[in-house]
Amino acid sequence: MRLDRFLSNSGYGSRRASKKVLRNFSVKVNGVVVSDYAMQIKGTDKIEVDGKVIPNLPYVTMIINKPSGYMCSMKDENYPSVMNLIPEEYRKRVRMVGRLDQDTTGLLILTDNGVLNARLAHPKHQVEKTYLAKVNHILRPTLVDLFNQEIDIGRGEIAKPAKLEIIDEYHAYVTVHEGKYHEIKRLFGHFSYDVVELKRVSFGTITLGDLKEGEIRLLSEEEYESLLQITGMKRIEQL
Repeated sequence: MRLDRFLSNSGYGSRRASKKVLRNFSVKVNGVVVSDYAMQIKGTDKIEVDGKVIPNLPYVTMIINKPSGYMCSMKDENYPSVMNLIPEEYRKRVRMVGRLDQDTTGLLILTDNGVLNARLAHPKHQVEKTYLAKVNHILRPTLVDLFNQEIDIGRGEIAKPAKLEIIDEYHAYVTVHEGKYHEIKRLFGHFSYDVVELKRVSFGTITLGDLKEGEIRLLSEEEYESLLQITGMKRIEQL
């Protein structure tokens, strides 16, 4: 990858802007100051900008266990942005895959691979998302079959069949494939239930595991590859 593209991917603006970084800041590759924006760098190279080491990854994909009270926005609005929880060295690079409401917790994927982001979020790729829901009334066993059919969730929208797995009287796992606005809450609302707690526990092949609220981790190469596979991407498409 060219050095100017790497700097651009790392949050230093466009390639044109990254050339200014090379002129105005001390950019080092493996400890040597460089100014050649066309220089080819490898994944093993150590890159520093003004003394700060920049993660040398072609693409960054991570997950966070989003706490309640944070918005899935790029800046603070009515609630603090979830981006405040992302390490500074990644904050300018990654973008959220979809959204979680401010009161919804759980797994949120962030990546700077725009193609992967779009495919994970687009309904046509049928990427499963599973949530743990707590409701305000005792769950009826008949809901399992009712959820497994198309449901009118209002506003002229029809939700495709979802999978409901009842855990106890008030808790259930719900798996959907579309990600419509407030879909889980609207599905339960159709049957006169209110969702009082909601947590996303998996997205495609990625599970939340034992990640604590507010914690972040980078995906392993195997996990990243699994996301490419379920969205029909080939390795060449990420280059």
